[in-house]
Amino acid sequence: MTVVAVVGVVLLAACGGVFWLARADGGQERDCAAQVAAEEAKVRTDRRWTAQDVPGIGEYAEIHWQVDHPSFACSRAPGPTDSTYQGVVRLAPADADALAAAYDWAPVTDFPPPLAVWPGLSAYVPPEVRWRRSPAYDAGARASVQFDPDRALLLFTAAD
Repeated sequence: MTVVAVVGVVLLAACGGVFWLARADGGQERDCAAQVAAEEAKVRTDRRWTAQDVPGIGEYAEIHWQVDHPSFACSRAPGPTDSTYQGVVRLAPADADALAAAYDWAPVTDFPPPLAVWPGLSAYVPPEVRWRRSPAYDAGARASVQFDPDRALLLFTAAD
């Protein structure tokens, strides 16, 4: 009888421990999800992006960019955690001229455009922007871009 009672207490304690661990994991996932949401909402201005990432970007005058984690970044399952980045870049005039001359740029006539500006970055894109695209640029670069040479404005999206 004593053995049965001891086994019963051990099983009850084990079940309680599993329940406690499950609750703790749920709290960590909520904390992680909140951190990811804050990370995605943040508009950054640091000079992380180079010509290696976005050819022709040069010594840009100004940048605003964000990150999005399309996959569930808080998952404990093995596998890649994808990140997508979008940035609005005000190029130096000489770099904008060089980029305009380096590729054939065609007006974007699709609506919505192939690269829709993320809501957090829309304040940095004037309403009169006239985007252009270059299939040759996109084919040779890690990033996809839309470019307004008249405003020296570049919108890029890149993934890793």
